[in-house]
Amino acid sequence: MASGATGGSQLSAFCAVASFLWLGHSIESHQLIEQPRVSSILVLLTAGAFSYVASHFWQWLPGSNGRFAAIIFRLELFHRVTADLQCSSPGVEAFLPLVILFYELLPGRRARVGPAKDAEEEDDMGRTTWDDIGDWVAESKQSLTISIVFISLGAYLASSQDMRSSYICTSFDNSTLVRSLQWLGLLLDGVIVILLWRVLAWARTNKSRLISVSVVFVASAVGSGLLYTSLRMFLPSVPLSHHFKGIDALFVFDVVTDGFAVAVLFVSASLLTTEKTPLSLVGIFTFISGLVVGWGKLKLTGGAENTMHGVAYLAVLLISLGTSIFVYANNIQRVVLIHRSILVALMFISLIAATIVAVSNNRNDYLFEHPIETMIFKARTNADRYLTHAVASNSLPVAVNEYKARYGGRDPPPKFDEWYKFAVDNKSPIIDDFDQVVHDIRPFLGISPSKIKEDIQRVAKEPGIALLRVANGTASHSLSKDSEHAMVMDELAKMVNKFAQHLPDMELPINLDERPRVLTPWEDVRRFTEKAKQKGFGKLLSKREDEEEGKAPSQPLDLSSSATTSVRTFQEMTALTCPPGTATRAGIHWDVRDFCLSCVRPHSAGTGIFLHDFAASQSICHQSDLFHLHSFFFTPPSVPPLRDLVPVFSRSKLSSYSDILIPIPTLDEVLHKANTQPDTSDFDLKTPALYWRGAQAEQVSDEMLHGGQQERLVHLVSDNSSTSTTLMLIPQNEVRSRAAYERVSTSLLNFLLPFDIGFSSVSPTTAAASSSEFTTTTRPPHSNPLSSNQYILTLDPPFSSSPSSSPSPSGSTTTTFLAALKSTNVPFTSTLFTHWYSSRLQPYLHFIPLDIRLHSLHATLAYFVGLKGKASASDRLGNTKGAMINGREVRQKSRTDEAKYIAEQGMKWAEKAVRREDEEVYLFRVLVEWGRVVQEERDDLKFVMAETSKETKQTKEMKG
Repeated sequence: MASGATGGSQLSAFCAVASFLWLGHSIESHQLIEQPRVSSILVLLTAGAFSYVASHFWQWLPGSNGRFAAIIFRLELFHRVTADLQCSSPGVEAFLPLVILFYELLPGRRARVGPAKDAEEEDDMGRTTWDDIGDWVAESKQSLTISIVFISLGAYLASSQDMRSSYICTSFDNSTLVRSLQWLGLLLDGVIVILLWRVLAWARTNKSRLISVSVVFVASAVGSGLLYTSLRMFLPSVPLSHHFKGIDALFVFDVVTDGFAVAVLFVSASLLTTEKTPLSLVGIFTFISGLVVGWGKLKLTGGAENTMHGVAYLAVLLISLGTSIFVYANNIQRVVLIHRSILVALMFISLIAATIVAVSNNRNDYLFEHPIETMIFKARTNADRYLTHAVASNSLPVAVNEYKARYGGRDPPPKFDEWYKFAVDNKSPIIDDFDQVVHDIRPFLGISPSKIKEDIQRVAKEPGIALLRVANGTASHSLSKDSEHAMVMDELAKMVNKFAQHLPDMELPINLDERPRVLTPWEDVRRFTEKAKQKGFGKLLSKREDEEEGKAPSQPLDLSSSATTSVRTFQEMTALTCPPGTATRAGIHWDVRDFCLSCVRPHSAGTGIFLHDFAASQSICHQSDLFHLHSFFFTPPSVPPLRDLVPVFSRSKLSSYSDILIPIPTLDEVLHKANTQPDTSDFDLKTPALYWRGAQAEQVSDEMLHGGQQERLVHLVSDNSSTSTTLMLIPQNEVRSRAAYERVSTSLLNFLLPFDIGFSSVSPTTAAASSSEFTTTTRPPHSNPLSSNQYILTLDPPFSSSPSSSPSPSGSTTTTFLAALKSTNVPFTSTLFTHWYSSRLQPYLHFIPLDIRLHSLHATLAYFVGLKGKASASDRLGNTKGAMINGREVRQKSRTDEAKYIAEQGMKWAEKAVRREDEEVYLFRVLVEWGRVVQEERDDLKFVMAETSKETKQTKEMKG
């Protein structure tokens, strides 16, 4: 990297840069980040071992022939910062070259000299001004300072403009301390680099250098372990941040590969220390990483993902200019294998390309049609298409043929004619579209009926499970009359008894908990599904499933439901339900501070911050950050989930679960039937506000205080921080209806938009912390919020690991999603759960979907209620024509007519397709399908039409 550098030195430089890029790219996808403390110790030990091994082969390596304490304290600072990462500042690491530069410019340091020149060259009268400028750049401290400032500032700008996650940095997290520790850690980084350089530079041979590196790594690992053990002994408040149950073969592989990469990085760097100061290597690493990040941001400029106009371009500009000066100011002849003159030319080309990209993206910065407006229009078209698809049959023969066409030529189950008659008599608008039923039942066709019946008896002994029995045409259940859920099972049995005479004898395990129960690994579900296909059953229902199941099945995992359900164990179980190669299967997203763009792209691509694929947003397999943003994942159940594929019938589930969905009334619905009646009062007479009330769960963990869905909502709409911003689609020109994404003060938006959201009470176990962060609203909950507000927000219930506390619907017990859907209200919903009716509802036609991260909440509400005619936050008594946003008056019209249309369409469709009768039709269809699954002769059981008289007949009568 310096003048006269040998090919061996260039190889060392290449290895150093390659290992640095490998670590930067791979660390997020490795399991190590989930246990940072034990991982860092093991990586250091591994790197030390590799370095020691390398010392025995020093003769083949290129180049000429009390410090670990700083590393120990630096690791401890790293762990303290990552424990509260949500409060840290991004991009601080970019200023490491400035710390090294400060050391280089200290008094007493060796004077900077340029390339050696003989006396004749110095007295040459033909020297030009450019020669003098070149000498100044090579020898002046000012030129070196300018180059480092440019590189550091550019890298900082490139890495510090990410959107913030909705994960909360609470007022009791002490963000000032976290940021102070970051800067202290930066100074320690500089100290470590300088000390290592001094140790390695003074060593006489390569072998001694490598042994020194090995000793530093091993001593640092041992010292870190001893320090942590001491803190645990004398300071019991220090949390246990790791355990050894998750250390498996994959974890060991990650330790070895990352340890090897660290060893390569430091071994290669140690071979370069004799040729130049540490500033050379640190500066080049910063330039490379900053340029990569800067270009990544620059490509996103012009849309919702990067709204900081000019910042990404300025970052690339500063890094390009700074690098061009730096290679001459620090007398670097080559960077890896590239001569500095070629590198400068590449920087110039990069700058030209960046200019072209920035200008091109800026032209695409404006939207002339709001994404929600587009999706509302598409929703109407999709609804018409769905009705054509779901109600294709107008007679039993057509229904039979449609069934065969949909499900790979398979005949309908016995008693299909009775189900069809029941559906027609009850005026069901859905006759053909029961894909959810087939999807839920299909894997069980790969299990023998006798095994299924054995599993039912085993599952019946699980807590929270009741048996629904159908015998001799009558339905009953296993609960005693004094049971808490006896009324629920009575209501369910009442529904089944309307058609029980057409069902064979069977027993159904009914899940009475809000949590789904069957968490079967993807490999097992895949294996049973493939087995069902081989028997002629099952046809893939969608292109997405075809893509997910296209890989060869793995061997089933030997996982027991008796496993300890710690948070980590529960999350690992959940991750195993995703196909190999997906983000969640690879590991949990560890960066709780920054918004995960890759997590939202699959369901928000092309619509900015707004959802365009609600079903995809409920899949966890591409959203590994959800493990920190929903209480379901960080409050494991008191009863371990069932790992084997066993039949359990539940009212709702996540995409990762294998429960069978049926309409099961909740205890709250049974007890408060009179209070859940829909409200059909005039939409225009209601307050144009978004309403939500909730109460925290009885047991609130630290993770829930930061990442719980309810907690994030209340914090978001009550945030009065001067630094918090929210992404909005803001009109730029009312005449041309042109809009662009901008970052707007969150506190200003909370004032401008009509939110009626808050906790009515906080958890008694964390009252002090919760009260300081989530102030309970002074406005009492409405006796009937459906009749008072145009917009009703529903969330998933708060989950608790306490066996005595079952979740209840968020907010008032009478304000549920279905109640809002059946009323003249616009339901806003943010949920990961699917129900029996989910596929019947069309987002943006019957309800408004919100991403679970809630980052589009303000922008979505503003679309309907508008911003025009609001007063500015600085003049709260004024009555300006528009809202003062980012220094200008903004007018955004309200779309009350569209909101009213959605409210009416949702209510009308719910009156047709989500009635009590529709629940019974769906339940009948499930049990007719299930009745064939549990029969020993199921391969021969089918319903066919008579050839001549068209009268129905059964090829075999089902037992019972």
